[in-house]
Amino acid sequence: MRKRIGLALLAGALLWGTGCASLLERSYVSATAHVDYYYVPEDPSTLRAETYQGLVNAILYLVESYADTGTIRLYNYTGDVEADLANACAEIRSEDPLGAYAVQDIRYDTTRIVTYYEVNLDLLYSRSAQEVEGIVPVTGLGGLQTAFSEAVAALDEQAAIRAARFSWTEQELSELFWTAYYGQPLYAVPGSQVSFTFYPDTGTQRIIELSILWPQTVQELAQRAERLERAALQALAALPAAGQAPTLSEVAGALGSTAVYDPQGSPDPEQALAGAPANGLGLALAMELLCHQAGLEAFLVQGASPQGQEPWLIVEQGEGYRHLLVSDLAAFLVGGLGELPLYTDQELAQMGHSWPQSFYPVCSD
Repeated sequence: MRKRIGLALLAGALLWGTGCASLLERSYVSATAHVDYYYVPEDPSTLRAETYQGLVNAILYLVESYADTGTIRLYNYTGDVEADLANACAEIRSEDPLGAYAVQDIRYDTTRIVTYYEVNLDLLYSRSAQEVEGIVPVTGLGGLQTAFSEAVAALDEQAAIRAARFSWTEQELSELFWTAYYGQPLYAVPGSQVSFTFYPDTGTQRIIELSILWPQTVQELAQRAERLERAALQALAALPAAGQAPTLSEVAGALGSTAVYDPQGSPDPEQALAGAPANGLGLALAMELLCHQAGLEAFLVQGASPQGQEPWLIVEQGEGYRHLLVSDLAAFLVGGLGELPLYTDQELAQMGHSWPQSFYPVCSD
């Protein structure tokens, strides 16, 4: 459906004044200190620019308004209008995050009118207005991890995230995603896959398109999460009554009432809580889920040990956090340990373990 640019511009001007235009608040143009395009006073549906950058910003304004058409008047313009228009449209489609993500084509024609050039544009989009409005703006590692976590919790198959200061490798993004993914054991389904697409390919401002390939349908995943939650509550039923905080050992004891550790077992926490043999990942996810349900913070870590890749947990302990190894948890479940051994970052590093420490709480004395 085509929009009238006059209405789009008028609405944008009103929302700008109230500070309520979420799309504009995160826009490239609104972040620019000096906006070098203007409204034409006698025609609020038309923009005015006098420089090349003003021309670029005016077109970007139309893109961020998701306008189908627009008119720009170039006053006192000393550049080559046709060449600059071609360059501006190419720049937006190849270098601006939203342009690279959402714009399929920009067509235009120009008319010389006495004191100015009038440029009429038609904008074609490869994304819907809902997809553009759904872009999540983030700054920093914490914001990106939150966006990943929200996508997992919503069982999204795709999500678009606009990073204001992009500085990560694809490997770092993958590690961060799996940290967020395994931080939500209700939705950690064996067989899930993830991929990233970047708009544009380079630059410090980019849109990250996250694609999650789930091994089941959304309905099946939601039903599985409900079963897992019921199983966790059933396992915790014998803990102290509401209002009394359980200890970590009590939660581990509740896990021991159902879970059986087997290095060759299942990585699925649902299987672990059903009594089927669980490997290290399945056991760690089941323990993490029980901690969450009991009101204790817990974070699954995919780290490395002298024996190779290994999952373990960072758990809430008093006023701080400690590392809980799966091997120690498994020994506790069979009665081989009187207490759960817990480690600081320094102690675990001295044992030869490594993990992306910036993704997790600090474990210190």
